[in-house]
Amino acid sequence: MKKNLIIGIDPGLKNTGWGVIENFNNKELYVSHGVIKTTDKQDLEIKLKLIYESLNEIVLKFRPSNLAVEKIFSNSNPQSTLKLGKARGMAFLVAAQNNIKVSEYSPNTVKKNLVGYGHANKFQIIDMIKRIYPESEIKDTDAADALAVATCHSMQSQSLISKTVIQK
Repeated sequence: MKKNLIIGIDPGLKNTGWGVIENFNNKELYVSHGVIKTTDKQDLEIKLKLIYESLNEIVLKFRPSNLAVEKIFSNSNPQSTLKLGKARGMAFLVAAQNNIKVSEYSPNTVKKNLVGYGHANKFQIIDMIKRIYPESEIKDTDAADALAVATCHSMQSQSLISKTVIQK
């Protein structure tokens, strides 16, 4: 039986968090996580290449069936929003090249699913991820956010499945 692995991505040009979980019998099980880091000294195209190659390597290693990513929220700095969009583009490209379905969730949806409150802060997210996945030894907010996005996708998928079953 094929594992139902979900990779969550928290895209960023400096730090792209990733987290892999397995949805097994309507439970989320921790698999792995990490952060792809770039430096200020690297040119944009080098950063994007590093993000792309690293994400592709992770996808080839774990072979997830779903990729979940946060939607872009309107930033007060348009340049930051554009940079975030470029990092997200690398995740979409990797997904497309590997025939992986992409799902997007707003930051508030992720927080609401995980913490029960749509305006939870980073520390509340990390705390909840530590509770859900105590074996993850999570320390980084970017990886925690990625695991939160993957968990949100798993929860949303279960919700959609149960709605479909009830409607039949």
